[in-house]
Amino acid sequence: MASSSSVRSPPAASCWAALPRDVLWSLFTDLGQREVLSGAGLACAPWRHLARDEAALWRRIDLTTVAGDTVPGCWKAMALAAIDRSAGHCEAFWGRADDEVLLYLADRASYMKSLRITSSYDVSSKVFAELIKKFPLLEELQLVLKSDAYTTKSKEPHTNSWLELFQSACQACGNLHHFTVQLADKDMSYDSYSYYGSKDRSARRFSIPMMHGLHSLELFGGHLTMDVMMKIVDNCPSLESLHINGIPYLYVRTGGEGAEGQVL
Repeated sequence: MASSSSVRSPPAASCWAALPRDVLWSLFTDLGQREVLSGAGLACAPWRHLARDEAALWRRIDLTTVAGDTVPGCWKAMALAAIDRSAGHCEAFWGRADDEVLLYLADRASYMKSLRITSSYDVSSKVFAELIKKFPLLEELQLVLKSDAYTTKSKEPHTNSWLELFQSACQACGNLHHFTVQLADKDMSYDSYSYYGSKDRSARRFSIPMMHGLHSLELFGGHLTMDVMMKIVDNCPSLESLHINGIPYLYVRTGGEGAEGQVL
């Protein structure tokens, strides 16, 4: 029978607090930033210090690892805390966001190079057009937007707003290399096509500058006219990959303004 002296007791709290900085850094990296924010970073004073005051730990923020949020509003509190801890040095933000989070990020992350946003709530075209100007170094932009997050909120007719998002990004981010936009839960009915195809005014005024650095473009969902598609191709001479999915048809105008067209 083993003596009581041979039974190992759990390590004292002081042992965890005394972990070398590089070991603790590796531990936090393996746990992920969500775990650090939700508890691991509060274990003891040295852990709190590294989690809160080491800006390099938050240079690339990734809050995309959890499928759902159990506490309402928890995702936003985590996002804002992570942005604060980056201390203006954030170069990548991946996770859920709305207008408030994106505006907060835009004022504190002028070195942003990679932005991957999932929104289940509001990301308006108007706000996006202003905040994207604060990311001149952006190279990668990925937007996954629910239908109520990309419709224009005004008395004007709704527009094919992913065009506005793309146009705003191209005008503000000359270094953009990769752009992806996915419109979830989009109504693909024929009535929706009739509106977006033959009456969409945003498509007629769509324009982007010459984008020599854009290498890949992925568009999922929504509606697209052939005129707009050709403008994109003509102004992106370095485009290597063009992926269009979930767009049920391309509408081609066969005459002048107000003329009828055909569906491809």
